[in-house]
Amino acid sequence: MTSSAALLETAFSPDLPGDPLPPGPRENRWPGEPVEISGTAATAIHRLWRARGHHPRADGTPTTIPRRAVPSAGGSYPVQWHLVVPSGHARPLGPGRYVYQPSAETLIRRSEARGPGPAPDHVEIVLTVQPGRTFGRYRHRAWPLWVADAAYALEALLLLIPDAYLPEDWSDLAAARRALGLPRAAQAAWWLERGLVPEIALARIRLPLDPHLDEVASAAICSRRSPALDRFHERRGQIPGTPPGAEAARQSGQSWVLGAGHVIGWPRPPRLDVTGYARLWHVHREAARHTYALTARGHGVRAVSGFCTRPMAAQPLVHAIAILENGTTT
Repeated sequence: MTSSAALLETAFSPDLPGDPLPPGPRENRWPGEPVEISGTAATAIHRLWRARGHHPRADGTPTTIPRRAVPSAGGSYPVQWHLVVPSGHARPLGPGRYVYQPSAETLIRRSEARGPGPAPDHVEIVLTVQPGRTFGRYRHRAWPLWVADAAYALEALLLLIPDAYLPEDWSDLAAARRALGLPRAAQAAWWLERGLVPEIALARIRLPLDPHLDEVASAAICSRRSPALDRFHERRGQIPGTPPGAEAARQSGQSWVLGAGHVIGWPRPPRLDVTGYARLWHVHREAARHTYALTARGHGVRAVSGFCTRPMAAQPLVHAIAILENGTTT
């Protein structure tokens, strides 16, 4: 975690990210055999990550960025979904390592299914991120955003499959790589030789032998939409006194937060060592749970990321959610 800790500390620098860089592909095209979406795990992944139209521009015309049930910082959507089925599990998918390909809305059974380390003894879903998706836009601020996006995906999955659980080493990067039989993202040559871009394996979710899908939770999360920024801008002048989101807006540099009816913020860990990294996961997982619970009650919720060190910040923030009570989402 030494290099990761250094990158995490850099992530909160007030330096601006600079001009955008090419973000790379939205997904890897893994060599392998397409298989039908079947079973609880694959169905849950498909529902959370299939495209539901596209994000709109300010004038209402569609962009090229797909909308998904799980939110993502800046619409980057770096999360990739892998499914590992060990030997002895023949239903409904045979043993192997699978990856969800959202453009085709299907699973790919990886042809290169063997790699460093054995497959786990349990069915597992492994979340990775393609770092270029976020780094291209946010540069040094990317690490907390990768964790945030993965945490929102993880919590959504735990709601859809309530008997899924996290192994003790669920956020250990090396354990996640071993489960997938993949090298570190820094070993770029391995990836490029196979026509792939690197992925960082972040977290593992373990499934019991016969998991079930919560249809109520699925319907609630899959219908979720973040309120459009215009909704917040429209309310900015209607809030008397100091807006609830004043400090979050100042620390994040995002003025739209001033239109929120309520803001919940989480302080940044004082040190971003191994303990601080675990705290980042805790913060973003808690924010995700709040978001899905509030959305289910009809409120509009939009995540606020990209915080940096600001002068006179008594409590530096790492993440926040901006809420429109019973807000109409678009």
